[in-house]
Amino acid sequence: MRKLFVLSLLLLACLSAFAEPGARKEERRAQKDSIKAAEMIGAHRKGTKIKLDGIVLAPEQQALLLSDIDGIDYNKDWAGFAKQRRLGNGLTIGGSVFVGVGAAAEVVALGYVVVGALVAVLTVGQADMNEVMKPAGYFAAGGMASAAVGAGLMAFGIPIRVKADKKMKTTCEGYNNATERVEKEIIFGGTNSGVGIAFNF
Repeated sequence: MRKLFVLSLLLLACLSAFAEPGARKEERRAQKDSIKAAEMIGAHRKGTKIKLDGIVLAPEQQALLLSDIDGIDYNKDWAGFAKQRRLGNGLTIGGSVFVGVGAAAEVVALGYVVVGALVAVLTVGQADMNEVMKPAGYFAAGGMASAAVGAGLMAFGIPIRVKADKKMKTTCEGYNNATERVEKEIIFGGTNSGVGIAFNF
């Protein structure tokens, strides 16, 4: 009887050990689903646009949403944030291109060094190494300069983009928490051609 009791306890411990990872996985999945559900409700930034209740707004709808957040028109501010974001993206992409070119130049310089070493070995030091090593030096210096310029551009671009993203997110949160704002029914108002904005005179 005692052996049966111990065996039952061991079996339960094994089952709980196997069940735990599955339970954690389900918990993580539920957490992700709740985050996705939260992102579907209210205004959220999507690139330089706004997604309201999971629908990306047309420019006219976005302008209407931004026109009155607690009595303030944020259209001009949003346009400035979008411009900053594009600048940050441009600097970051340009910087990564310069870094890539610099890395390629360093690989070419290394290739010259390897070829120079092979030539020196094969000619037992009789070949003119300047002809091989001079281009290696040019490529190495150019590669380092290009990588430095790229790193500098990225160092400026990434913070500009992150700052713009934060300001856009803050604006969306301001709409979500505002006591005075344009109602969703007006933004998603029905028209003869479907969902949109209608101006009747």
